[in-house]
Amino acid sequence: MSNSTWTSAKYNVADAPDIASVDGGVEWATASIFVSVLGLLMSPLLSWAIYKKVKLQNTANILIAIMSFTDFLNSIVGIAFFGASLYIGKYPYPSWGGKAVCHLQGTLYPFLAMTTFYILGLLTYERYRAIVVNKHINQRKAIQSVVLVSVVLLFYSSLPWISQDKIGYNDLKANGSACYCGGGEGKFEQDVILFINVSFFSITMMVMVYFYGKIYFHIKKIFTSVKSSRDEEEAGGGDKQKKKGTPKERKILYQFIVITLFFIGCWAVLATQWLLNSLGGMFIYEPHMDGWTGFGCHLNSALNPFIYGAMNKGLRNAMYDVLPEGLSHWLYQKTYGAPEKAKKERIASTSMVMTDDQSEENEENE
Repeated sequence: MSNSTWTSAKYNVADAPDIASVDGGVEWATASIFVSVLGLLMSPLLSWAIYKKVKLQNTANILIAIMSFTDFLNSIVGIAFFGASLYIGKYPYPSWGGKAVCHLQGTLYPFLAMTTFYILGLLTYERYRAIVVNKHINQRKAIQSVVLVSVVLLFYSSLPWISQDKIGYNDLKANGSACYCGGGEGKFEQDVILFINVSFFSITMMVMVYFYGKIYFHIKKIFTSVKSSRDEEEAGGGDKQKKKGTPKERKILYQFIVITLFFIGCWAVLATQWLLNSLGGMFIYEPHMDGWTGFGCHLNSALNPFIYGAMNKGLRNAMYDVLPEGLSHWLYQKTYGAPEKAKKERIASTSMVMTDDQSEENEENE
């Protein structure tokens, strides 16, 4: 068991360091509250846009709506705990509430974070099926899998609470919980909850990278084929203006790059830290790392509505309508162009990005 100065068998709250004394403690907590508020505001907008404008008519939209709800809950948790940390002045923030709050946070964070991440993985697989295989995953089975995984995640995240620390915490934190539970007389030197979470996260991450790779090479193959055809047309006197590709193709490539960079920037950093934690606990007893991890989790929840709200034309048009005029102009009109037809006609989305090509092609031909 660790001899951390602020973690003890009696869970002495007074041992917790002042937040001002922790390197970056106030800054990380403030930044996390800011992105949590952003997630709190944006997540309901995306769900409302799907429900009112696009409707729950395909698997992707249903998964995005569920993910928006988990992001909303995650944002509430972030505001509550980081806000309490700043108000009480102790760090990490569960210190102000003792072991009960520690257990509550240690249950909610892994449950919400891993549920969201599972949905992200499922969306990646759905996009792969729609783009590469030209088939969609079964809607009923997808929803059932989300429910089943959520129940399992909630159960094992609650094991420390249910077992009164006999299973799970042993001076180590749960993955993403930023929660030290020093009162745990656990039976494991290595936190079993941390091990399960990191394994779950790492496997899902590798699967997502694999499917993104398959999508990338599929798109590259198509674009290479199209370019070769245009080169042949140009050599035979074809239209030279098509050499650089159509606006639709450039938009598809742009969206794919943005989405890929989002995952690399937001999730790979967290995956690296949590993986190092499981291998050697290199960052486990550095309190300021909790702020970095928490900020990354809540940044993801805040950005999901922006990223997934632009995944296809139906969602883009819906988000354009529900967002305030200035914000919708800045986010969508400058990036994708104003959806002029959206005000008169709702074109329902039938798939994720890069699968609504026919409707976009029809627009270009009109």
